Amino acid sequence: MPIKILHTADLHIGDRRYGRFDPERSINTRLDDQRESLLYLVRIAVEEEVDAVIIAGDIYHGRSPNAAEEDVFAEFISGLAETGAHIFVVEGNHERPVVPGKPSPLTHLATLRIDRFHHIDGPAVVNVATKNGELAVAGMPWPLRRELVDGGYIAKNVSPTPEIWDAFIGERIDELIENIPTGAKSVFTGHLWTSNVMGINAKQTRGEPVCLPQTLARKPFDYIALGHIHRHQQVWDDPPAIYSGSIERTDFTEANIAKGAVVAELGDETSWRFIQTPARKFVDVEMNLSGMSDPIDAAVTKLANKELDGAIVRLTVTQMKGDRSFDARHIRPKFPEVFYMRVSRIDMSEERKIAGLHKYSPLEALGEFIDQSEKLRPHKEELIERAKAIAEEIRG
Repeated sequence: MPIKILHTADLHIGDRRYGRFDPERSINTRLDDQRESLLYLVRIAVEEEVDAVIIAGDIYHGRSPNAAEEDVFAEFISGLAETGAHIFVVEGNHERPVVPGKPSPLTHLATLRIDRFHHIDGPAVVNVATKNGELAVAGMPWPLRRELVDGGYIAKNVSPTPEIWDAFIGERIDELIENIPTGAKSVFTGHLWTSNVMGINAKQTRGEPVCLPQTLARKPFDYIALGHIHRHQQVWDDPPAIYSGSIERTDFTEANIAKGAVVAELGDETSWRFIQTPARKFVDVEMNLSGMSDPIDAAVTKLANKELDGAIVRLTVTQMKGDRSFDARHIRPKFPEVFYMRVSRIDMSEERKIAGLHKYSPLEALGEFIDQSEKLRPHKEELIERAKAIAEEIRG
């Protein structure tokens, strides 16, 4: 029988974007989405009778998860442990400590010594016996720039190039391969960029750990389980190198991207398949309401044919000078079935733009400002998220 693996990554437990605070439970409602997708993966692990589960980094969205977020991950690990599968968890950039000696938010789980739970916080090979044979998992967490400095690859004031990162990662892979037992089925798992990832560019990866896919995808590995990229994709054929993608949508760039995990079977040959999770639906709607006598009524009519039940909706409205004002406070109550709605208004008149800002919260006003800039618009989600984090810090 082949060794069967469930490969997931980028859980981002605690990502609060497009959720609301639930005062009765003191949590953000997006945590329920993350929990539902994780429990779905537990059911897949049970149904597929997997021998191992590999979580390739970014378990949490922040480096300091709260108790409710830790509880969601603990429930996930507990459910997987009951299946008897080995669990391998690699640290991603969202949980690997930048400061030397500082504990990871995963450290306490390793301290509990859960049976068959393996925490990979540095390049390492973990050999285990499964019911279907010996499995060696070679893991590499998110590499840190200081490791390049400590290893003599760069000076402290030098920014690493992709070639330097590739050399560093390649040498760590060489060391891992030396520790793969002969005859064992083997998997490499890492939280990394590969240079051929769909949709990335040199600006995004500037200074970040990036390598050629063939630096990772080589024998004796039978499968390459990757994390860090939220879009599920295959980046190498033999052995197959796969990004499982994230389990939930995190912003509107992922609105039309399927979310899920991968089940891989390591036999005489390696096969794999993608399984979707019940990720929250994102619906992005743009409409021009110029000249409408009743823009709210017009928007309701235009939205009537959209499948909005339980969705996170972004509505972008364009109006002209002299149009009747579009007040977002009047549109949201008309769609109680919507999980979350964000409304942005693009006013072609600078005068109306300024006059209308008093109707928006500071974050909504920031969103409207960003909408007017072609340079800023592609980075809107990131800028809004950073603004939220700053506001939370100020509130303490």
